[in-house]
Parts: sequence; C-alpha cells; structure tokens
Amino acid sequence: MSKVDGGSGALGDGQVEVELDIEVLHAIAPKAGVTVFEGPNSDAGEVDTYQAIVDSGIPTTSISWGAAESARTTSNINAVDAVFKAGAAQGLGFYAASGDDGSDDAGDGGTSVDYPASDPYVTGVGGTKLTVTSANAFSKEVAWSGGGGGKSSVFKIPSWQTAVQRSAGGGFRQVPDVSAHANPSPGVSIYSQGSWSSVGGTSAAAPEWAAFAALYNQQAAAAGKANLGFANPALYAANGTGFHDITSGSNGAYSAATGWDFTTGWGSYNAATLATKLLG
Repeated sequence: MSKVDGGSGALGDGQVEVELDIEVLHAIAPKAGVTVFEGPNSDAGEVDTYQAIVDSGIPTTSISWGAAESARTTSNINAVDAVFKAGAAQGLGFYAASGDDGSDDAGDGGTSVDYPASDPYVTGVGGTKLTVTSANAFSKEVAWSGGGGGKSSVFKIPSWQTAVQRSAGGGFRQVPDVSAHANPSPGVSIYSQGSWSSVGGTSAAAPEWAAFAALYNQQAAAAGKANLGFANPALYAANGTGFHDITSGSNGAYSAATGWDFTTGWGSYNAATLATKLLG
C-alpha cells in the first residue's frame, strides 16, 4: 500500500473495487508484485496519485476509477493528461476502465465517454460478455451492453488510431482500444470482507489487461526485449492479430463490427498469439 497525500481514509464502498483489481491481477499473474496507491478523491488527489505512480516507475497500472469527460474540469484533464504523457515517455502502461454506462457515460441521453480511458496516453478497456464451453474453454464473446465507448469531446484522434478512424468519431479520440469480459452475470468471483461475491463491469476488464501486460513484460525480459510500456501504438500496429474480434452486440449508440469498433475496440486478447505478435 502506498498512501498519497495521506491516503483516502476508509474505503467503504470502494473496498470491493480495490480488491477486484488485486484479485484479478493475481488470478492471471499470480507472482506479480502489486502496489495499491491510495489518495484523496479530489482533483488534486487524482493528479498526485498518478504522479506518484509515474514516480515509482511501476511498469503497468490498472485504473478502475473514472468519470465522464463532461464531469471534469479542463484544468483537471490537462493536469492528469500531462502526467500520463510523462509516464508513456518513460515506458509505463496504463489500463483504464471505459465505464459501465454504455455509450452514454454522462447519463444525459447523448453520447459521451469516460476519462481517463479517453486519454491518448492510456489504453481504454471496454467490456464483453464471455461464453465458455462445458470444459471451461473460450467459446464466444459479444459486446457487453454496459461497456463504455464512443468519441472523446476533448482529445483529437492520435496518430496511431487514424488507420481505424470512423466517421462517427468526427476526428476525435475513439474509445475503447481493447476489451475483456465485464458482464456481471456471471462476473468475477471476489472475496471481500469475509464473503464471496460476483463482480462485473469494465473495472474487472482493466486489470485483466494490466495482468496480460505484466506477463508479457516477463516474457519480453526473458527474450531480451523491452517492456510493452505504453501499449496503444503496438496494439494498433498488430491490426487485429492476437485478438478475439467481437462482431455482435451493442453498447447503446454503437454496434460491434468486424475489426476495431466503438463497443469493444480490437476485442479481447488471445494471450499467446498476441504476445508472439508483439515480441515479433
């Protein structure tokens, strides 16, 4: 545990959220060292917490907390973006939940996206609904209706995303980049405060991707290669190789389609195939 600005105090309802990140990370990457950063739930606390993460040099970070871009101030977004930009330049990767309110993150009846998942220096993680076989093997996935996705109202489309630029994006940053299972029924089994519960949402999907990055970094180090770091340029360069392409389902205003889309991005990872592609 690393407390920033004195920490955030009692976790309360956030207890399950924190343990969700930890337990998903350890389920996929059981030997990974995990540091929890705890800061005040304020604009200054957010900036200082992310700065502490960057200063620590931890290569991979899972972020479950976020709010609609319209609920943020311009100064707050600019300050947080500067920290993420510095982190990306240092080779650090951030994976943020894209939100659990579909294409209407602000809840105002329009289309909007969640921040920091919409930041150009963050990998935004959307949600899917996974079906497995009787042997518990992968069967299929569809877009989860709650998975956040759409166009940013703040950031112009980054260079690494222009190859999949959609007219609905209007030249702005498109979200999400990737996705993973987020449907809450059944969700991820989490042990918290003496009992088990089933938890879903893109808050479960983000640590799945952070855990993949941790395992990839281990494999890359063994091969004498660099960490994945800020992953988006490499993930988009893979052009769908190593992903389960989600082609059905909707998050409200947007429907899944072949290749990149506003519901699940490139899709969920096929870990072995994607790692081989990235190592190559």
